[in-house]
Amino acid sequence: MARFQLDIWGEMCPIPLLKAQKKLKGMNIGDILVLETEHSCTSRAIVVWAKDRAYEITEQEVANGIWHLELTKTHD
Repeated sequence: MARFQLDIWGEMCPIPLLKAQKKLKGMNIGDILVLETEHSCTSRAIVVWAKDRAYEITEQEVANGIWHLELTKTHD
């Protein structure tokens, strides 16, 4: 299992989601994609998208207005 970090700071939807989708394609099942954003709408969009596609995802507001996401690739 590998961990990957994706820089999405300062970007608005749909760019962060598109970047996450592209990164996931090159990852193996069990790998984790770590994302942090200062936009609540970006965080929510990624969480909803991941849950709709049966990926494991955790979301945590680590500071006021900063969200940390960990998305585990569970399938191709």
